Amino acid sequence: MSEPAITSLQISGHQESTVPNRFFRQPAEASELAVIFPGLRYTCDMPLLYYPARLLLARGADVLQLHTDYNHPEFEAAPLLARAQWLGADALAGVQVGLSQRPYNRLILVGKSIGTLAIGFLLAGGIAAGATTIWLTPLLQQPLLVQAASQCSGPALFVASDADSTYDPAAMQKIQAACGARSLVLSGANHSLEIPGDPLRSVQYLHTILESISSLFT
Repeated sequence: MSEPAITSLQISGHQESTVPNRFFRQPAEASELAVIFPGLRYTCDMPLLYYPARLLLARGADVLQLHTDYNHPEFEAAPLLARAQWLGADALAGVQVGLSQRPYNRLILVGKSIGTLAIGFLLAGGIAAGATTIWLTPLLQQPLLVQAASQCSGPALFVASDADSTYDPAAMQKIQAACGARSLVLSGANHSLEIPGDPLRSVQYLHTILESISSLFT
């Protein structure tokens, strides 16, 4: 099986700034596009985003990784709504350029932590209606995100840990009641969904996460 070609797309996001990215284009026709949104200090090359991307590539999807870096004072000092709009502008630009590459039948969105705000922005704006969404450590204590996530109309998976401060079981129940989303809540993991000092168990959790993602497509 031939490997995907790796290129970069021309994407202009928030205030016309360039959105760094990596685009994996399948050698044959692809009917699915996956767009990956990183966390604040969690890049697309780290396990929770790298391996889902490999899983989706193995399915035959084209994959667009956004390599945005929001780890700077201007972003961190902005109010939540402004940050969500900033993330959303970059996300919207990425999705629009990504979708222009081929006539895809399915859009898949994968976000980690603040990357889930980008997914929420796209859902709230009606841009990602029917998309398959994968929410890794979603910021469930943010009402704007919970409201947007409750609008999921396509397959959705939320992955969190009961030991992560961003997890809110009541918010998760609200989302599931509204749209029937699936959830995977791990025990004792940190915000990277790892067990500090226990790499074997951390890898087992990663395997469980990948199985749950794969089950969205069966």
